[in-house]
Parts: sequence; C-alpha cells; structure tokens
Amino acid sequence: MILRSVTNFVLFQAVWFLSLLLEADSLLFSGLIIVLMFWLSKQKKQDTLLLIKALPLALLLEFIAVKSGLLEFKVYPFPLWLVFLWAALLLSLNTSMVFLSKLKLWQAFLVCMAFAPASYWAGARFEVISLGLPLWQFWLVYGALWSTVFTVILFINQKIKLFINR
Repeated sequence: MILRSVTNFVLFQAVWFLSLLLEADSLLFSGLIIVLMFWLSKQKKQDTLLLIKALPLALLLEFIAVKSGLLEFKVYPFPLWLVFLWAALLLSLNTSMVFLSKLKLWQAFLVCMAFAPASYWAGARFEVISLGLPLWQFWLVYGALWSTVFTVILFINQKIKLFINR
C-alpha cells in the first residue's frame, strides 16, 4: 500500500511539474502518466466515476475563477494541461491523498484552504498563470472557493464509494 501511494504521489507530481515547465508540450507525457495512474489504480470503478462527476466541477471552478478575474492563463479560458493536471489530482485522491477522505469535511476544507493556493502561486512564479489579486487576498478568496469545490468533490467521492460498496 505504501509503495502504491508513493508511486501515485510521484506520478501526480510529475504531471504537476511537466505542466508548469512544459505547458502545452507536456500533454503527451502527462497523458501517458495519467493512463499509468489509472492502470495502477486499485479502485478503477471509483476513480472512473470520480473523474466523470468531479472533473466537470473542477473545470467549472477554473472557468469561474477566470471569468471573475482571479486567474488568467495564456490560453482562454484555461489550457488543456490544466485539465490533465486536475485529472491527475483526482486520480490521486483515493491513493496518495486518501488521508483527505479520512478527515471530516470541515478539516479537509481547512487543509485545502491552507495549501491549495500554493500550487497556483507556484504557477504564477513559473509564469503560466497570472493572479488577479495580491497574493494574500488571492490566498483567501481563491483558497475559499477552491476548498469549497474540493470539499464537494470529497463528498461526491464518499458517495461514490458508498454506492460501489453496497
């Protein structure tokens, strides 16, 4: 289990770094990594349903962030590498990030609020994203928005797991 979690985490990080370093040129490599993440998954049915239900929600979040001026990408409304990055994140939820599912939803919200905006700040440092607010305001506003949506995704994931296990 530990090796699977570490492998999943490393694969997700590979997609993250490829996306920020190569942007559109990362798509082939990131796509292959995502296929590998799915192939290694021990809960393919749950991961499939999670991708189907949560990826549109995640992309709606990004669209709202762009439309409201919180984020700006080089490609409108957002680049394809961001879709791949979200897919990789969702495929890590039941493996390397399973600890989030074990938290109460309000605790997961706080963890996401504290850490998720850092990924976008890093994207801004790599000059693949522009933040529409000063960093501390962005952290609060986008952190709350992102954490809310991700908490809903965690809830959806719990419901999917219950549905599969009944």
